[in-house]
Amino acid sequence: MTDLYLGYPVFIWQALLNLSSLGLAGLLVAFVTTFYLKRKDESIRVAGVILEKRVNAQHEILRYLEDSSQKLEMPQPAASAMKEIMEDHGLALPYDPHLQYADIFSSVEKYRGFFKDFEELFAKHKLWLDLKVRHQMLLIQAYFSAINASLLTFDRLPLPAGMVLAPEEKEDLSNQLLFILGIALDEEFNQLLMDLEVLMVNSIYKLDLSRPKKSFLAQRRENREAKKVERFLLKKSLMGQYLPKIAMLAISLLEAKKGEGITSQEAEEYFRWYSDES
Repeated sequence: MTDLYLGYPVFIWQALLNLSSLGLAGLLVAFVTTFYLKRKDESIRVAGVILEKRVNAQHEILRYLEDSSQKLEMPQPAASAMKEIMEDHGLALPYDPHLQYADIFSSVEKYRGFFKDFEELFAKHKLWLDLKVRHQMLLIQAYFSAINASLLTFDRLPLPAGMVLAPEEKEDLSNQLLFILGIALDEEFNQLLMDLEVLMVNSIYKLDLSRPKKSFLAQRRENREAKKVERFLLKKSLMGQYLPKIAMLAISLLEAKKGEGITSQEAEEYFRWYSDES
């Protein structure tokens, strides 16, 4: 005889229970799957937005740097005289006997305009750059800042008694100094840009969606990054190695401009001042 429960056979209740269990399990699986897929879709959407922003930002930065680093070559016979000056002061000639330089180094006005635009581009896009690209951008920014600081040499120079530099003379001397640095640093300048391009490409193919957090450790990391930049600039880069030579070069340019010699004591005083400022 069939067992009954509430007037219905037990097997019917068992079937209903099994059906309910299957339905509940199906709903649970559907809920979890939907939630997971929704999260995954959101992650993909965010990754797509970040990738698009990063590609656009990096493209704009690279295009600007490439346009600004177009090469010019100094014609003869002026190149021979410039080569002699650079050799006398121990400055590199990357493409000897040719003297090549980026157009931004042809005048202080062009260089400062470039540097201002570069800093604005970096500030505009830095949030979309990954940590390695951001570090390289900081390094390049510090490099450009060091060159820019060198252009203030003749504004801060403690001149010998009786010697006065007119504003146009200071500008002319700064243009000469910048031009020589542009030639001597051209190869290293190109290497910095190539390293930046490689890092930018890698940051696209290896998209990192982790977000930096504001914390004590994050601040320590930023301090370490700043120290790395400073160490590269002062210890490893040609610009850092040239700091003492730039001081002597500035003195030579000043002597040639004014047609007056500077005593060894005055040169030593200036060199000490320059070292403190650097």
